[in-house]
Formats: sequence, structure tokens, C-alpha cells
Amino acid sequence: MLQSQYWTELLELRTHAYYLELYQIKCERIELLISIILAVTSSASIGAWAIWKDAGMLWGGIIAASQVLSVVYQFLPFKARIKPLGVASIELFMLADEAEDGWYAVSQGGLQGKEVHAKRMELRRKKAIIMKAAFPGGTIPVNSKLLK
Repeated sequence: MLQSQYWTELLELRTHAYYLELYQIKCERIELLISIILAVTSSASIGAWAIWKDAGMLWGGIIAASQVLSVVYQFLPFKARIKPLGVASIELFMLADEAEDGWYAVSQGGLQGKEVHAKRMELRRKKAIIMKAAFPGGTIPVNSKLLK
């Protein structure tokens, strides 16, 4: 029973590491998309002066929307999560490697139940420390598609 609990802990570590990595990629893509939109709209608005008379309302709307987006963009939480996601992901992968290394002794039955439990609790403590250091304000949202 303790072996299966340790194995489950190992699987959860790997799953969380991959989830954080995928979530980081998603956040980076959103940031890139918004940056491209802002760059294109600001550049296009300068070039649009030639056709301003024909599509003034359209360009005015696009420029206004890009200005709102550029202000709101500073406060969107995904941008601030990118770096901590990368750090936490790497640290969780390293912890999962450590857990996998410990799995050999657990799976071979060379450890007593108390030792297996202690190793499992140590993994949980280290994971909590990693997550708290990366996200001191709380947790990150759960994205079901990424988690699958």
C-alpha cells in the first residue's frame, strides 16, 4: 500500500511538472499574440493616415481598442506567471527525478513502511516549498485541456 502511495506521488509530481510547462507555453503564446496585435495596430495606425478619410471610424475603433488592450495588458496575470512557471516546472522535474531515483528502493521492498512514508512526506514538503516560492500569492488556475 505504501509503495502505491509513493508511486502515486511520483506520478503527480511528473503531471504537475508537465502541466506547469504547458501552462507556461500557453501564457507565452498569449503574450506573443497580444504583443503582435499591439505592434501591428500601432504600426498600421501610422500607415493608415493615407486612407483615414475612407475608413476613419474603423481605424479609430482599432486604435481605441489597441490602446485599451495596451493598458489592460499590464495588469493581466498570465504575464507575471511566465517566469515563475518556468522555474517551478524545472524544479518539479528535478524533484520528480529525485523521486524516481528513490522509487527503486521503494519498489524493491528494501525500505520499511515508516521509511517509505517519510520519503513520500519529504517529496510533498519539497513540492509545497517549490510551489509556495514560485506562487506566493496562491495557486494557478486549472486548465482541464492542459491537464489532460
